[in-house]
Amino acid sequence: MHLRRTLDERFNPLLSGLDGRVARHRVNPRILISTSSRFVFYRIPKAGHSTVGNTLLNHDPGISQDQRDAIRGRGDKIGGYHHPREVGIRVSREAWRHYFLFTFVRNPFHRTLSAYLDKVVRGRPPARKHLGAGQYSSAPDEEPPGFADFLARLEQGDLYRGPHWAPQVALLPRDRRRLDHVGHLERIDEDLPELLHRLFDVRDNPEIANWDPHRTDSTQRLAEYYDGRSIDRIRRLYREDFDAFGYSFDPDRSSPA
Repeated sequence: MHLRRTLDERFNPLLSGLDGRVARHRVNPRILISTSSRFVFYRIPKAGHSTVGNTLLNHDPGISQDQRDAIRGRGDKIGGYHHPREVGIRVSREAWRHYFLFTFVRNPFHRTLSAYLDKVVRGRPPARKHLGAGQYSSAPDEEPPGFADFLARLEQGDLYRGPHWAPQVALLPRDRRRLDHVGHLERIDEDLPELLHRLFDVRDNPEIANWDPHRTDSTQRLAEYYDGRSIDRIRRLYREDFDAFGYSFDPDRSSPA
């Protein structure tokens, strides 16, 4: 199993082309491939990926209504799509060279707090194990670690252990110029219809199919968790994301430039 995974990660361009600081086997299930509609979606946790995926499912002409009904019946937010290791090296090479590659990103202040509230405060496995410290494996009735303690763990080596709080650039190709579309969660009402138009030639204000079972309302709770020190820590930890995606270092300015 490990040999197969090693070979896939070395020769499959959708995996070998990744940034690499987050283990590629953890990123693999977050890459969705449609061979019928010829796209690759790099899903970033806590950046609206479930809403984007559910909306794609609604509009993708390569998925029948019966398939949609079956997928919804299972509560499956991935839909009828596949991962790089599932489609194999040959198809992944074709996808890397010729498919439409895209992702959606989010303001690092909001995304990090959302990951903390959902995965640490709520204690949702398996994300908890990616913090790697015994204190984070507490029983459900024990007090969760504070936000400052969480940020300290990220600073001490756990930043790249879990995809839910890893920098977004670390979940994408090293050469981000290969991406044909980078949407922003803060502008999803504009960026997602644009994506649907480019992928499926959908027009006339398509409906966005919101899917937010893990919603944390982090955008409304910034003042509860952020002080001067934690703001500085986020700026340092996620400097690459701020620079890559046009977000301000000012937490009061949520939308990208």
